[in-house]
Amino acid sequence: MPTHRHPRTVQLLDTTLRDGEQTPDVAFSAEDKLQIASHLLERAGVDRVEVCSALVSPGEQATAARLARWARERGRLEQLEALGYADGGRSAEWLRAAGLLRMNLLVKGSEQHCRLQLRMTPEEHLSRIEVTLQATAALELQLSGVYLEDWSRGCQESPGYVAGLLGALRDWGVKRVYLADTLGVLEPGQVLRHVRQVRRAFPELELEFHAHDDYGLATANCLAAVRAGASGLHTTVNGLGERAGNACLAQVVVALRDHARVHTRVDEAQLYELSQRVAAASGRAVAHNAPLLGASVFTQTAGIHADGDAKAALYCSALTPERFSRRREYALGKLSGRASLAHHLRELGITLAPKRERELLDQLLSRVVELGDRKQRVSPADLRRWLEPAHVTLDSSGRAWQGPELGADEEPDRDGLEGVATVARARHQAREGQG
Repeated sequence: MPTHRHPRTVQLLDTTLRDGEQTPDVAFSAEDKLQIASHLLERAGVDRVEVCSALVSPGEQATAARLARWARERGRLEQLEALGYADGGRSAEWLRAAGLLRMNLLVKGSEQHCRLQLRMTPEEHLSRIEVTLQATAALELQLSGVYLEDWSRGCQESPGYVAGLLGALRDWGVKRVYLADTLGVLEPGQVLRHVRQVRRAFPELELEFHAHDDYGLATANCLAAVRAGASGLHTTVNGLGERAGNACLAQVVVALRDHARVHTRVDEAQLYELSQRVAAASGRAVAHNAPLLGASVFTQTAGIHADGDAKAALYCSALTPERFSRRREYALGKLSGRASLAHHLRELGITLAPKRERELLDQLLSRVVELGDRKQRVSPADLRRWLEPAHVTLDSSGRAWQGPELGADEEPDRDGLEGVATVARARHQAREGQG
């Protein structure tokens, strides 16, 4: 009998509260961080959350301490992580004083960064890393993983340096390393090749990939990293982060599931609400066409698309809005068709008289197209305003009744819908008076 392989499960470290704060002019309050961390861990189901960088400020340390207390009360302290530096133990002391248990150590993943920024030889940097690891262990602070900053350029320009660094980390007992495309310079083919090379050379190490979106390839690069053997990925909500931002949590989760048959523990139904929460806290609105999360991404504008959906869901895919607690919409404008209008009338609970349905739809469509040509917005409320007085009224129980059809001797005037509405409104008022 054929065997069925279960899809892999990839771990997600969300760094909205740390790397996301490197978005220009974004700073989360302590309450913001608490609410976002709670949503990420307790509702969305992210595995781990990176909450801050060490040594930033007394205020940041106080916020980290508040998050640590909250997490300890809920048995989630080991899901909180923070960034520290190869500084001989200063970062570890700062994080331990805040009550955190897990540190991610940042080291230089390219020789260029080592020599030009730190002004150290590779040997000196390795010595500093070793001292920091010893100090971290002495403080009983757990090492979650080691970031190789600028690894993407290091593996291309100084592969010998990277191999020596990884070998030393392995020998010192490090179990997990973070391969960082710090400047977002890689494309999926390169990610696949370089992650696979590290995986083969250092099978003992657990690999996680940290993507940036400078070329708009962060999600694709995350897919490539997983296919090459990475067991974890780093994301931010709404793709917040420095320059073009980090890999977007929602896009990565959905792309993994739909295109790689790889699971995460994230609840897709929570992604939209989480996105809105972070947008409000950060002051950074989500673009209207942002995949999965934008206001317009489940809205069809062309009438031909609404027609195809009405007949056989022809313009729907596996990417359904219901997965994200959203719904499909059909815009009203100069590109609309009868199917778009019929959809909105159904949503409004309006039923047109069968004998005049096509005529009224055509009149409505003419009005919508005319206003669309003038760049005027048309809303479903406009349809109710134009039509309901003519052919549908809600009774006191909220149920719709169909008004009397216009007789042959009472055709509307040349103003079209306005004429229909005027005649029917008078009839309705007379009916109310008789009641």
